[in-house]
Amino acid sequence: MDLSVIYPVHITFATHYILKRIATCLTNTTQGLPHAEHIISLSGKPHYIKQAKQIINSLQTSDNARIKLIDYHTPSTPYSPGIARNFAVKHGSKNHLLFWDIDLLGSEQLYKAIPNHIVEMSKQTNRFEMYPCLYLCQEYTKNLKDYSSQTIEQAWVDATNLKVNSIEHFAMATSTILCNKQHFLDIGAFDEEFIGHMGEDLELLNRLSITYGKYPFEKDHAEDWPSKVSAELKGFRKQFALYGLDNLNNQLFTCHLNHRTQLGSPYKKANSQNRSLLMRKIKNKAPKTEFSEFTNDWPDFLQQTPPIKKGYLEVAFRKGRKLLKNPIQFFKDIY
Repeated sequence: MDLSVIYPVHITFATHYILKRIATCLTNTTQGLPHAEHIISLSGKPHYIKQAKQIINSLQTSDNARIKLIDYHTPSTPYSPGIARNFAVKHGSKNHLLFWDIDLLGSEQLYKAIPNHIVEMSKQTNRFEMYPCLYLCQEYTKNLKDYSSQTIEQAWVDATNLKVNSIEHFAMATSTILCNKQHFLDIGAFDEEFIGHMGEDLELLNRLSITYGKYPFEKDHAEDWPSKVSAELKGFRKQFALYGLDNLNNQLFTCHLNHRTQLGSPYKKANSQNRSLLMRKIKNKAPKTEFSEFTNDWPDFLQQTPPIKKGYLEVAFRKGRKLLKNPIQFFKDIY
């Protein structure tokens, strides 16, 4: 298969949960895409790196011989997944790229569709695919008995039926992007000004969508209107979501396994700065086209907020953590 799957993996104390996810994720992707090359850009604390290498080497059987582990010795501070992905791309030998995060599981339908998408991409190199994600809630992730295709299919059923405590939200614009490698490099790869959490994937999607031009751009494209309800997205988020909607309707999706986030980490604190940088980049890279309105049909499950019922202890813990980490935002949310 003419495909390099790119994984940025950075393991510190705050993200050491990754050690429990590496085997799960790589088993899922290498079984789903057995003939692709899988390239891992690995960085972090030395003792965590050592453990990760042991886990990855244990997967290097004859069936998984295409896993390529690259030591990334000079990650930025805070960590930049975009720069790490660019680093890994340099070590790829294939003509197409699939960017993948280590806490994702892909659906069986997704893996079956990717070879066909690559064939179409070889005919039109500016084409790309972006695959949406079901962000499973903490309770649902914890109660998963296994990570089989049947389990992922059940997650789809539960999420699209809005089962209580199944999904936090549908992420319609994600970093799980399939594209032609040379086209990716020609348009500038991931923008390396993004350091820390947020923005690098959306900025790349903006350039990809402009060069592809599959959907018309609306007048509010340079505005940021996020929403946990996909049908309410506006601005550039709506434009990107349309690419995800095509694939979601065909059950081409990933599942994100829930994990705790260290709110006060430098990586997360970069969110606000990167959001401002993203807006500036999108305004500076406006599509040169006539704007028009675009209407589309959203499935019912994308027109509602997924129902989540948290226990009192979890609510108290989350509020207490937010008060300690970000007291200003805590009191803004109250008043």
